[in-house]
Amino acid sequence: MYRPPPLRGQPVLAGKTVLLIDANKPTREARAAVLRSNGIEVQDAASLRTARFLWQPNVFDLILLDVRRHLPGEALEFYERIRTASPKEHFAFLVGPPVYLSR
Repeated sequence: MYRPPPLRGQPVLAGKTVLLIDANKPTREARAAVLRSNGIEVQDAASLRTARFLWQPNVFDLILLDVRRHLPGEALEFYERIRTASPKEHFAFLVGPPVYLSR
C-alpha cells in the first residue's frame, strides 16, 4: 500500500509515543530532549528492568534500546517478549553514536 511521504518539516514520529531505554543518563536525556522537541512523547528508562515495568502492549509506537550496555541475551529476551506480546510495535536498536547529526 502506498503511503505518501511525510509533510516537509514534520517529523515522522510527531504525536507518537516512544520508549527510550539507555543506561547512560546524559545520552538518554539528550535523546529524550531531541525527541520531545520534535513533538514526540517519550517515556525513558535507565534499565531493562524499568522498561519492563513501563512497557504495556500496544502503547508505544517505537521502542529504542541502546544495546551497548546490556548483555546480548538480556536485550534479545526483552525484544522477543515484546514482539510476541505486541507484534505491531516497532523496535530499533541503538548500537553506537551517529557519524553526523542531521535535522
